[in-house]
Amino acid sequence: MSATHSPYDLAVVYRICPFMSKTAPQIFKGDKFLLSRVALESFKASLGNLRVKMWVLLDNCPPEYERLFTDLWDTRDLVIERHPGIGNRGTLLRQYQILCDQEDAELIYLAEDDYVYLAHAFEEVVGLLRDHPEVDFITPYLHRDYDALPMHRHRQSFLQHRNQKWETVKTTTGTFAARRTALREIHWVFQTLLQKVWFAEQTDVGVWLALTKHDIFNPWSWMTWPFKSPYFAWSLFSSWWTCWRQILFGRRYVLWAPSPSLSTHLADGLMPTDYDWNKELETRITAIKNNLTRP
Repeated sequence: MSATHSPYDLAVVYRICPFMSKTAPQIFKGDKFLLSRVALESFKASLGNLRVKMWVLLDNCPPEYERLFTDLWDTRDLVIERHPGIGNRGTLLRQYQILCDQEDAELIYLAEDDYVYLAHAFEEVVGLLRDHPEVDFITPYLHRDYDALPMHRHRQSFLQHRNQKWETVKTTTGTFAARRTALREIHWVFQTLLQKVWFAEQTDVGVWLALTKHDIFNPWSWMTWPFKSPYFAWSLFSSWWTCWRQILFGRRYVLWAPSPSLSTHLADGLMPTDYDWNKELETRITAIKNNLTRP
């Protein structure tokens, strides 16, 4: 099917597993199913009136996790894949494969099971990608580290679209929106996340630095980051080790984040401070426990 005549505004691959992160907010009390439901219901509400084709990668999940999706989605727009525990690396690879190969939508989103979104957030994300071809990648998550860590400081660009402000950022997580054509161009860069670099692994930061090219040629960063953050210093090294072709010969891509944030990663200490996300979680959990679904 031609993307021009696609019935869908967005193609999504949603990765989910039944295991709780050690950094998950205490409000969930170790209940991964509750966290998954809160996250998924917020994601559904964030789509607004968009037409979405959804692939779900269930990795070692009990049957009740599948019902979370079939209760919320029209089965004509839903593809379920059950995997027997292939882990983060396996589901990442499958996520890239699906979104590169699918012909249902040009705009794509790589989703994980531990994010919560504001209602209609994706109408803003999709609108920005449609109206601004210079936008390559979007994270709906304004990471707290952008203000807290000096390694994230840079000369930013800003954009106002509709009622939402956007700013350029250096890096983000593995959860982002893009065009399918862009992912096809550089999916091999993201696949370096599956590689070992000597005694450690490639990092999200390393991948994004290769794409956005922030600090990658800056000798001051190479001299100072080992003292400021060994993780960022390692990311500089691993970026060059695995992605030197992109760094030297590929084009520079631009990554945008909303301000204020349209979503949060469900991790203690990492939720944006521009919105009361704890109150949002409390409201959603209470609604679920009262057998209600917040719109």
